[in-house]
Amino acid sequence: MIRPDLHLHTSASDGIYDADELARLVQRAGVTLFSITDHDTLAALLRAAQAAYDRGLAFIPGVEISTEGDEEIHILGYGVTPDDSALNALFSRLKQERINRVRNMGERLQALGMPVPTEEIIESAGASVGRPHLGRAMVERGYAATVQEAFDRFLASGKPAYLPRETPTASQAISLLRQRGAIPVLAHPGHIKKPMAQLLPLLRAWIEAGLSGIEVYHPANRGNYSKWLSLAKEHHLLVTGGSDFHDHSPRHGQIGETALEWPTALQDGWALFKRAKKQSV
Repeated sequence: MIRPDLHLHTSASDGIYDADELARLVQRAGVTLFSITDHDTLAALLRAAQAAYDRGLAFIPGVEISTEGDEEIHILGYGVTPDDSALNALFSRLKQERINRVRNMGERLQALGMPVPTEEIIESAGASVGRPHLGRAMVERGYAATVQEAFDRFLASGKPAYLPRETPTASQAISLLRQRGAIPVLAHPGHIKKPMAQLLPLLRAWIEAGLSGIEVYHPANRGNYSKWLSLAKEHHLLVTGGSDFHDHSPRHGQIGETALEWPTALQDGWALFKRAKKQSV
């Protein structure tokens, strides 16, 4: 019986657990097929694959690419390889952009009377340092009660410490993933702040660029699963799902929770697993 969670983050990006510990938690949650989809890095995939093998779990190597700057369209890529030179070149550039952004946002927090140890954060955070790391540092220093409060008051778009990111377009990320033999999937469409009339033309353009699926079963889509499922079926796209687990805060989902709300989890998870395996051969 397949119980999938195809959207998980480790400490290689902005999660709190390394790949070995996350695999242990995945197994404890009853998940049998999982994917690590760290932000803009492939650094955890080798360890995750070994941890999955050791525990008898099925594993799909993945990644989550940040695109469209402030629009924050995220593209999941499944079936990537850890030593992919083109992807790693992109992520190296995005890593430096992330570091510069965190430094500059740290300066803004300093000016607001909330100093955080920016260089320590950058050194310890890994390849995908970002706003969650700043938010956790703010909580540790008593500037906010929770990471969500840190975002709501200071770190979110339009707030005093916020700075935009420079990222590829969604179509560029999708095309690159397809060129590398990976499977591009639109992540958590419920987070996209566009009316459907504006989103549909974009979706058609992304499909033309090579989009292969929609992450239908994600906590951000709760209450609207049928809408995103219909859209996926209408355009003959793969259906995927995942918790988007980072830590145990309510800001993100918890391991395995979306599988409980995903009626076709076995079929959909198996379809993605087979396709990722086939394309990696």
